[in-house]
Amino acid sequence: MLNALLATILVFVSVGLLLYLVGLLFNAASLPLSGFLERQRFARYVARARRCDVLMQRGETDQALRQLRAAFYLYAVSNRSLASAVANHHTGLLSRLISITSDVQGGTVRLLSLAKTDRLLTERSELQRRYFAAKQSPRSQRLREIQHQLAANSRELEAALMQLLAEVHAARQPARYH
Repeated sequence: MLNALLATILVFVSVGLLLYLVGLLFNAASLPLSGFLERQRFARYVARARRCDVLMQRGETDQALRQLRAAFYLYAVSNRSLASAVANHHTGLLSRLISITSDVQGGTVRLLSLAKTDRLLTERSELQRRYFAAKQSPRSQRLREIQHQLAANSRELEAALMQLLAEVHAARQPARYH
């Protein structure tokens, strides 16, 4: 009877230890896996920017603008080097928008929402920096607060980008006189 009780206790302890070890292995593997998936997702957004370039070279500006809008990466990033790459990517996208508009407007750019979009992207980079710092601290409330701020920034950026693209599209239309 004592042997059966001892064997049962050892089985429960060994199963608990095994589950603990599996949990440790899963946590260790999930970080590189999530980073890989995040880089793959970002690569799809970079590919959209490349498709935009090809469409612009072919003169298909409307399709290029749609690809350009779809190329903005508005997700929270968990890697500092990827965050830097995302910021550089966004700068390149804004320069493409300026290039598209300056061709039509004779070298000048008059886009009211460009400054707002640029400000929101700069704010997003700062939020990303604070997000990395909050991930290192033990206060989970601060991390959730910054995640909410990043989500709000994404929504504002969505609206600003829609307005910016509408302005670019309007700037490309020939003036109509009645």
